[in-house]
Amino acid sequence: MIKISMSKEILPPFKRFAFYYDEFMLRVVNYRDWVRYVVKIFEYYKLDVQRILDLACGSGIPSILLAENGYEIIGIDSSQEMLAVFASKIINRNLKITLKHADMRDFTLDKKVDACVSFYDSINYLLTYEDLCRCFNSVAQALKSGGIFTFDMNTVFCLEHFWDNKKSPRVSQELYTIWENTYDPIKRISTLHLTVKTKTGEVFSEIHQERGYYPYEISNALTNAGFNKIDFYEHGTFEPISEVTLRMMVVAQKP
Repeated sequence: MIKISMSKEILPPFKRFAFYYDEFMLRVVNYRDWVRYVVKIFEYYKLDVQRILDLACGSGIPSILLAENGYEIIGIDSSQEMLAVFASKIINRNLKITLKHADMRDFTLDKKVDACVSFYDSINYLLTYEDLCRCFNSVAQALKSGGIFTFDMNTVFCLEHFWDNKKSPRVSQELYTIWENTYDPIKRISTLHLTVKTKTGEVFSEIHQERGYYPYEISNALTNAGFNKIDFYEHGTFEPISEVTLRMMVVAQKP
């Protein structure tokens, strides 16, 4: 069994793990299916989408898949390391992608978009209701009239019952890692202590936090930002959510 001593320095999210992120996520996420689902949402709501904002775009896999299908993409992320990984993938590629370093709670765009998407529970990284509202307000300002905002989130049920107080080792080709979660039921915040040891012997630790929000909180924040036609679906489907939904897809339109 591999033992990893905790690094003395605790890094912010994706400071170092950004450069190994794809190695892990490609093993557990079928990005092509996720992107197909988003395109189906555009079709389901009968939208003509040309320009898309990918909010918290990360290392860019969904953005690139969308761009390969002809969409113009604007990618925003607060992690310069993630954006560097993304940028390295599109050098000398004829794709309509623009990258922007910005905080998803407070950003502006030079030109409005037809749709805003956000993948893989990035919105859960907003740890206060005030930050959620700030994000939704920024998105509303970035969208054209009739534009759509769609994003997935881990539910409170998921963070409390599936992430709560679990510790698990995970091994990839380049890394040995320990994923240790704790959950605060009052704040509804799950804290992940991620400790990584590379094959070259480097050890680093990052802390990632996600907050669970109830649908009525999300709906109120979206409504206050000016959205309407707000729907919640079991992720990957057009079925309504339930009390035991683990991941929900939220769809909201701007009048």
